[in-house]
Amino acid sequence: MKFQLYLFRQLLGAFALAACGMVFIALPGIAVGAVHKLGSVGMMAVLRYLPLVVAGFVPYVLPVALLLSLVSTYGRLAAENEWTAIRMAGVNPYRLLLPAFALAAVVGCGIFMINAELLPGIRVRQKTVRIEELRNVFKNLSPGRTDVSLQGFYLQSAFRDPEQQNTFFDCFIEFPSKDGDDPKSFYAETVRFEFLEAEMVAHMYGVRGTEGVVQAAAEKLALSVNFEQLAGERDKRTFSSSRYKTSSEISAEFASMAADDPRRVSFLYAWHQRIANASTCLLFVFIGASTGVLMRKGTQLAALAVAVGYAILYWVLSLRLGKQLADSAVIEPWIGAWGPLLIFFAWGLFLMHRSLRE
Repeated sequence: MKFQLYLFRQLLGAFALAACGMVFIALPGIAVGAVHKLGSVGMMAVLRYLPLVVAGFVPYVLPVALLLSLVSTYGRLAAENEWTAIRMAGVNPYRLLLPAFALAAVVGCGIFMINAELLPGIRVRQKTVRIEELRNVFKNLSPGRTDVSLQGFYLQSAFRDPEQQNTFFDCFIEFPSKDGDDPKSFYAETVRFEFLEAEMVAHMYGVRGTEGVVQAAAEKLALSVNFEQLAGERDKRTFSSSRYKTSSEISAEFASMAADDPRRVSFLYAWHQRIANASTCLLFVFIGASTGVLMRKGTQLAALAVAVGYAILYWVLSLRLGKQLADSAVIEPWIGAWGPLLIFFAWGLFLMHRSLRE
């Protein structure tokens, strides 16, 4: 029992170190992605948005951190011949896996709670923060500023109305491409911006196109720009999609959906995938512990590299291939969610069988 507690503490320490290390290494890339999504909104807005992105990254970091901790801890036991000594003492090797299963169960439950109840709300908050910050960029321009540039949208004016700061005069304005159309650009005597919940509408007066064709000065032209487009956001799904719903909300809505509702497949896949994602922690016990034992004669770095390769391959099969096949109705949604896990579980049992015969 004392040795199992010792092993659990070693696993817990390695897991915490791996999780913190992975987040720290990924943080610069996450920050760059946050800046790209938000555009030119200022450092304080990025700092408010960054924790939300990191929180959304956590459910994918924890299983990999668990896998690395298993490879490291059991690989060290095998390299220092403790694994062999314990087996020669007549201890069932499966008893040595009990601390790993205990840690995996705790981490798996935490991941399920994050995916099922917390992550959908975090994603909603991410999207609303991007909209709020971009709206604030336009609504709260510094006094005297007469130009704005964000993700294909550009405004250059001679001066602004001192009382109505959202009104510009003698403007050149360019709109980004929308739905495959070419970008649009105009000269206008006056441009007044109206801010809606998720988009900005530019009301232009005295418009002429860049080709020089002058239109009537009294003519009004209004064009809208979506704030998500300005943020470089490629995800055009609304809050009604499964990624923004908790598992309890998915279950309730799925039960009331019509048989021909196109969202049925994505909702069913999301429900199964969240459970399967949490179950990967138990799967990684077999793969991680056996990989550490089997590769004890090599360097620990090589064993960790193999473990990372397993994790990448699993996520590609699970989150990419399985989802694409399910969305295309090639396979059932539950097969797309559970199929990769079952394949890797069989491989994990094979590796464990080999490691126990070593």
